[in-house]
Amino acid sequence: MNALTIPEQDRNLAILAHLSGLAGYLTFGAGVLVPLVLWLALTDRPDVSKIALQALVLNLAVAAAGVVAVILVFTVIGIPAAWLIGILATPIAVALPIVGAIKAAQGELYRYPLIGAVV
Repeated sequence: MNALTIPEQDRNLAILAHLSGLAGYLTFGAGVLVPLVLWLALTDRPDVSKIALQALVLNLAVAAAGVVAVILVFTVIGIPAAWLIGILATPIAVALPIVGAIKAAQGELYRYPLIGAVV
């Protein structure tokens, strides 16, 4: 099996790991909790574990950017920076999980830019 493919029995879990970040917008904490549980519980499935770790890092980074943006809103000088963070982080936080889920459904192992190289 090619190293860049996901076994068929793991594809649904891979899709769940990718889309967990979007769940965080609907249910508080789900964007971190779901990939964390998948990463810790599925160590015997390395592809799913890698994807869950990438999703966890992405979701934590987006949450941190959100916290920084909220703090910056309370300063007059920081308001443009807060808007910029929101404008940059939102499309990334939405697009990467969707692209990853589509690739996982096709059986491809998708690595998030920057995060995938580090994780």
